[in-house]
Amino acid sequence: MLLLGLTSCGTGPAIDASKPMGAGEPATGIVAGTAVYFLKDGALHPVERSAAGITSPTEAVRALLTGPSPEDRKQGLTSALPPLTGTLETALAKVTATPNAPGRLRVTLPYDPTTLTPLALGQLTCTASATALVELTGTGHTTPATHCSDYAVRHPVSSPESP
Repeated sequence: MLLLGLTSCGTGPAIDASKPMGAGEPATGIVAGTAVYFLKDGALHPVERSAAGITSPTEAVRALLTGPSPEDRKQGLTSALPPLTGTLETALAKVTATPNAPGRLRVTLPYDPTTLTPLALGQLTCTASATALVELTGTGHTTPATHCSDYAVRHPVSSPESP
């Protein structure tokens, strides 16, 4: 009898699984193990980055724009993004990623995003957010909002040390 009483202690009310529950807005921030999307064999390829220094979508896009590391290049990773002009510091200072509506991000770039290839657009969109709609803007030009799922992505996420 005592055993039965103990097994029911601490249980909360039952959840009615037949009724939908709200999950809120999709996350748009950066978490540990942020992926930056480079290219491998002509396709988008997520590469895990340490969260140190990458605390926002802005920092993730800035990390992408600095290009693949030497270790990444040894693994065959490349980028479809054009090289930045001027000093790296000045170009990266122009980069921002800010929410402009629930579930949407606007990424401001130091160049016209409407001239980019679909792979380059995918790199930027997926790096900025895996869950939000992303609008890219720069030099007075703006792309329609797209989602990372609009682009073919290779999985799983690799780290710079893995093949």
